[in-house]
Amino acid sequence: MNGEDECVAALERHVRKFWDGHIVEPAPWGAGPIHERVPKFMVYRIFPERAGEAWVYVTVGSSIGDKSSNGVEFFIMSPVALECHSETLAMVSHYNSYEAHRLTVGSVISIGRPWMPGSRMEHLLVSLPYPYGPKLEWSPPEAGSARFLWLLPIHKREADFIRHGSLDEFEEILDSKAVNVLDPDRDPVL
Repeated sequence: MNGEDECVAALERHVRKFWDGHIVEPAPWGAGPIHERVPKFMVYRIFPERAGEAWVYVTVGSSIGDKSSNGVEFFIMSPVALECHSETLAMVSHYNSYEAHRLTVGSVISIGRPWMPGSRMEHLLVSLPYPYGPKLEWSPPEAGSARFLWLLPIHKREADFIRHGSLDEFEEILDSKAVNVLDPDRDPVL
């Protein structure tokens, strides 16, 4: 095993350990140019333990090869299992693989389509992994100390507010209104 393969194996162990007790299975996405830019890219789907909990799609390998920093892995939460979430993670990871497009907390991405069928949200906010905390956020050194960040679906109006206003203020509004982030057709908070 080479260094990158060992790092990918450590990232997968981190994901499986964090979601211990859940079914964790590959949810691959091979279409498009993702593997040209991010050869170690993989997606895993984490099954919810109980009804009403989130399905989680998480990347493993997006951080490999990012020499500018520790690298970033991404996850998205959903009320249902859908292949489009693997596609979204591939698009975001591909975009992030270019130095000029590195994503960090507070970045906003237009994905050019609803994040899932039936939704009006076509943007993603790169956020801290609030639902899961620092135990997920930071992978161990053998996994390259990659950072796992949450892709939170948002409305265009919210994206504009974040770009021209304050991420902290937007997050405070979400908290104060107790927004159900798993609702694919929630109303904008602004």
